[in-house]
Amino acid sequence: MAIFMNVPYRMVESNIGRILSLDVGIEVYFENHIIEEIDAAEVKELSSRLQGYGIPCTVHAPFMDLSPGGYDRSVRRITREKLKKSVEMAQLLHARGIVCHPGYDKWRFDGNEALWLDGSVETWTEVIKEADKGLLVMVENIFEEQPSTFLSLFDAFKDRNLWFCFDSGHFNLFSKVSLDAWLLPLRDRVKEMHLHDNHGTSDEHLPVGMGTFPFRELKSFLKHTGDLFFTNEVHSEGYIMESTKNIKEFLS
Repeated sequence: MAIFMNVPYRMVESNIGRILSLDVGIEVYFENHIIEEIDAAEVKELSSRLQGYGIPCTVHAPFMDLSPGGYDRSVRRITREKLKKSVEMAQLLHARGIVCHPGYDKWRFDGNEALWLDGSVETWTEVIKEADKGLLVMVENIFEEQPSTFLSLFDAFKDRNLWFCFDSGHFNLFSKVSLDAWLLPLRDRVKEMHLHDNHGTSDEHLPVGMGTFPFRELKSFLKHTGDLFFTNEVHSEGYIMESTKNIKEFLS
């Protein structure tokens, strides 16, 4: 089971030594403006360095203000452009997968899942076309209270390169159903998990075990899955060592 550390793109170079000492891979995060500014040569150079050190990577696509299933055609167009550029950069990095936000929440869409799905199918059809077979395209739970939108989306992309990234912290904040109710219907689509914790009131990005997420239940679920990617998503540098240690112990 491969473990990765989420690192913003501009911080990757300065953290290669730390990544090596932690014996983990990197999930490279391209935020909205960075994905517009970078060029292929720069990313190829970083890719060569990571491969030279034997550091595997995944990618996290930009998400702020983006809406893959949005009603506004111009918003969807901008979203597609940024996601497709992210896929291109992920392939230059020889990344194993790319994680994206699907953009649904019941308040912005007034509970209209069908409206969101129509735009989403258009967006992901184009994004998936850009991805080589070796790059997994994954969508991550954010504000969703239960898995119905993911089930609808995956039903529209049967046997296609679209997969699920389960985020423990977001589940702990927003889910209205049990962990099994979330994961069992999506078991065949899960390829990655973002592991972090909180107390159910804010997205604290704490180390595993420091909040209230049911990690014991998650470990039971993992006994029945294949190989997955696991990403350490703490946002405080002071937690990096502890969080990495906790994840390795959790997965052992």
